[in-house]
Amino acid sequence: MPAALQKPRTLINVEMDERTVLFPDGKFLSHVSVFEEDGRVRLEAVFLFNESRQPADIATLDAEDARELARAVMDGVFQGRTQHVLSDTAKVALIFNPNGFILRFGEGAALRELFVASPAIIRLAQGLLRMVDRLSAAPAH
Repeated sequence: MPAALQKPRTLINVEMDERTVLFPDGKFLSHVSVFEEDGRVRLEAVFLFNESRQPADIATLDAEDARELARAVMDGVFQGRTQHVLSDTAKVALIFNPNGFILRFGEGAALRELFVASPAIIRLAQGLLRMVDRLSAAPAH
């Protein structure tokens, strides 16, 4: 696609709080970056420290799976219960805990667990929905 017709790359940095940790790496996060890559929604960690040079990848989701994840997050917050997003390309669990949430992406050796407190999880849902809205926008004439 010619550069003039391409949408400019949008990066949404979602601010986390001091209780946001990504496992299995055991790294605290300052932000989660949400951006589009090849028509999919990608989530990457912005670590407070990373001397071991661990990859920042958290998950890559189809737009519809990202929308469902945001809805599951809001449902989990308002109802105070665990939620799941399952599709052909996504396997995500949102585990409710009185002190926050655990987002589990993937399974087995590829499992990534993101521990997030309640205020930050709502900001993450908003970031996901903003990116899905951008991906769903009709091209300008």
